[in-house]
Amino acid sequence: MAIELYEHQKRLSVALREQLRSKGLAILHAPERSGKTLAVIDAIEGIPDVRRVLWITKKAAIDGIEGDREKHGTAKAFTVVNYESLHKVAGDFDLIVIDEFHYAISSFPKAPAKAKLIRERWRELPMILVSATPAPESASQWFHPLWMSAAHPFSAFKNFYEWSRIYVNRKQRRIMGRIVNDYRDAKTERVMEHVRPYLLQIRREELGFKYAPKVVPHYVELSPRTRSYIERLKRDRVLGGFAADTPMGLVNGCYQLECGCLKIGGEYIDTGERELVNYIKAHWGDSEDVAIMCRWVGQRKILEREFERALILSSHAHAEGVELSHVEHLIIASMDYSTARFQQRNARQASKQRKSPINVHVLMSRGEVSEAVYQAVALKHIDFRARMFTERLPR
Repeated sequence: MAIELYEHQKRLSVALREQLRSKGLAILHAPERSGKTLAVIDAIEGIPDVRRVLWITKKAAIDGIEGDREKHGTAKAFTVVNYESLHKVAGDFDLIVIDEFHYAISSFPKAPAKAKLIRERWRELPMILVSATPAPESASQWFHPLWMSAAHPFSAFKNFYEWSRIYVNRKQRRIMGRIVNDYRDAKTERVMEHVRPYLLQIRREELGFKYAPKVVPHYVELSPRTRSYIERLKRDRVLGGFAADTPMGLVNGCYQLECGCLKIGGEYIDTGERELVNYIKAHWGDSEDVAIMCRWVGQRKILEREFERALILSSHAHAEGVELSHVEHLIIASMDYSTARFQQRNARQASKQRKSPINVHVLMSRGEVSEAVYQAVALKHIDFRARMFTERLPR
């Protein structure tokens, strides 16, 4: 091995091997930036019967995994692939690692396409499931990740709907005039009784990290012109060539306008307004110590034009698998709607070597979509949905 592991990585490696030997399924729940990838690699390298490994992850995380493999000096044959390319995978494997499993296979009640594919092709293989945020919104998110494995603890149930009769307090909700079943209120403790025997957990306070991420909200005043655009879109549901013909279309359009852009057809139009840009420059400047994350492609293009030295990233694609421990100021200029990605994103600067506090600065405007997203995702820890904003609007 070319690198010396931390003690907690060595413990996790041993525990993972024992879990796979006894149960055939191991779930690793460890914080972002805790070195869990190296722990999993080390565990696999110590299993004699494993020669070929399929590792499924997010595209943004592949380079980091390959870098950790190089640091470790692996002897096994690893195939590392992103979820979007999973259908192209060919060949036989002895073990499968499903990394960032909350990303593509935790939705419910319908079985996600990636979960179905994994179950059909590799359910008999030993599996390691890895995530820092395995079920961030509801314990119902545990079913499909475990359902992929033949060794899963809910094997008596054919699908989520059967399982939910026992493990979920099912409710009904009216959405756009339709009554739909709501499965989010899972019986968490009852679910976890079955999950815990497969679960290996380590918490950030056990790792010797000096600093934990702190979210700092900032309120930015919108220009009269931007406010007039947003109010017109709320009132008329049309602005220029943009038609907000669904609740999510309205939400996205209003949020884009806050950010100085609007997607009409397949093209982002620059409104010319620079409230967020000016706020960032006034408070943090433009330097290599600054990283700015944003949701909208149009906003990202604006930021890339306005900033020469700051690192511009996607708050969706770069929420996971990106190393930012060298960055002093992380600024979220517009948020993704996922609570899992929010939690992952906040830890991009975390490191045992970090020598300064970690502040994650979130920009928003009072009464607008940005504040509604912040309240749902950052304060209530639930995924943002369009109705959380549109229900506030006058009829």
